[in-house]
Amino acid sequence: MSLKKAYSFKIQPQYVDFQFRVTMAALGDILLTTAGLNADDNGFGLRRLHEMNSAWVLSRMAIEMTRFPEQYETIQVETWVEEVGRANTTRNFCIRDEKNEIIGNACSVWVFFDMTTRRAKDLQTLDGIHDFASGELGKIEKPIKLHAVDGEEFDGFKVKYSDIDINGHVNSIRYIQWISDCFTLNCYRKKQVKRFEINYMTEMLFDDYVDIVRSEVEPLDFRFEIRKDDKVTCRARVVLTPNH
Repeated sequence: MSLKKAYSFKIQPQYVDFQFRVTMAALGDILLTTAGLNADDNGFGLRRLHEMNSAWVLSRMAIEMTRFPEQYETIQVETWVEEVGRANTTRNFCIRDEKNEIIGNACSVWVFFDMTTRRAKDLQTLDGIHDFASGELGKIEKPIKLHAVDGEEFDGFKVKYSDIDINGHVNSIRYIQWISDCFTLNCYRKKQVKRFEINYMTEMLFDDYVDIVRSEVEPLDFRFEIRKDDKVTCRARVVLTPNH
């Protein structure tokens, strides 16, 4: 039995930006959809976990792209579980275009989450999940623990209804969207994202006030913190590169 599986996605108009390229938020959503489909195929999808009053919660993710797919392009996203520990599990992705050329890779780290206690659960209690750990490494550097950001407040607003997912907290993709919105259209005309990395630290809930802090630590290397009540909920790194 192969522990790797590929899923096909067509880049629809609602997934692209003003340059007809898929947005980072939409790409993140495609990756999380792929993870969900593969978890279902492996027997550990959300429906089964919800029966256990549990869920998968994304802890860290890194995405590297050499080229962003364009509107109506079909991509193949291959995914596999690299390892399963006590506290978290690592899932990798490889993104190919219609010519079967690799245009991106990603790595994600997940925790097994108790919906009542709002805390991580021991993955050793999930019978059979270790059978799907392939041991195969991903093709990019794993997402690391990002350091505190010393920067200025860039934006601020309240969490709204449309930000909340089925786990009752801010959707993982919404953070990616908020961070992506910290760059201008002119920036996106001249640059594209080379690496996007994010650490999810604490939950954000409905009506929480979001503060986004941004700092350019080196040319084209940006760090972000998302805070609520001076408590850090998320950190991210965005590395840009000139458009080809």
